[in-house]
Amino acid sequence: MITQTHRNPSSWLARPHHVIFFQSRQLHVVTNAVKSAKRAKSAGDKDKSQVIIVPVEPDGSDAWRLDQIVDMIKDGAVGILPTDSYPALVCDLESRTAVQLLYELKGASASKKLSILCRNFSDISTYTLGFPVSSAPGQPNFFNIAKQILPGPYTLILQASKSLPKQITNFDSGRSKARSTVGVRLPSDEICQTVLQQLDRPLLCSTANVEGYHAGDMSPDAAVLADMYGPRGLVFVVDVGPRVLEGSTVVDLSGSEAVLVREGKGDVSWLALS
Repeated sequence: MITQTHRNPSSWLARPHHVIFFQSRQLHVVTNAVKSAKRAKSAGDKDKSQVIIVPVEPDGSDAWRLDQIVDMIKDGAVGILPTDSYPALVCDLESRTAVQLLYELKGASASKKLSILCRNFSDISTYTLGFPVSSAPGQPNFFNIAKQILPGPYTLILQASKSLPKQITNFDSGRSKARSTVGVRLPSDEICQTVLQQLDRPLLCSTANVEGYHAGDMSPDAAVLADMYGPRGLVFVVDVGPRVLEGSTVVDLSGSEAVLVREGKGDVSWLALS
């Protein structure tokens, strides 16, 4: 929920528990949002704060608005960012508490594998074992192909390296479960990349699904996302306006051959080479 307040913000600026931002010519205030990330114990908590909706231009021309988003992620918040496919629930990959909250927001079991949003190929090489290499004649060079299609709307499943934090946990038993594979994304979205660059590390992510919205529809309004996920502990939504919903193309490259898992926004003609 977002509430409109006084035109003169000086009285609110003196109160550190308020987050203030501008949308067009109106001043909006959201109360206690950052505290919710630290206090959230489960998806059923009743003490949930209001959700911050931060409007930004899709081209990143007002990227200064994202500074507070980066700070909240570092504090353990789970929020929604735009990507070059569906909007994504995101959190700090290094925060065990935030990862657990993301799973609760998603309503997912600990066995569900999520993906990571990366800044560059260096991130991919850090958290995975890289792209498969074959010495067989005529086999494609998947690394060269990846350099041609990324950044872009793809989720590539690769063998995970030991550097991948073991935050994806079996929360019922409390025991960490190492993942043999992980989905990696290198999004072309300007806003998503700005947050990643400022955070200086990848984000764990999962699609922010909304009942009744499907591929080809216009994306749900930011307020709809806030109403759906806010009671579960969501802290923020970055709003870039309406977009057509399109899923990423998912390709499994964890073996010796490329396997198309789901065709989405990304072109798949290169798979004919494999």
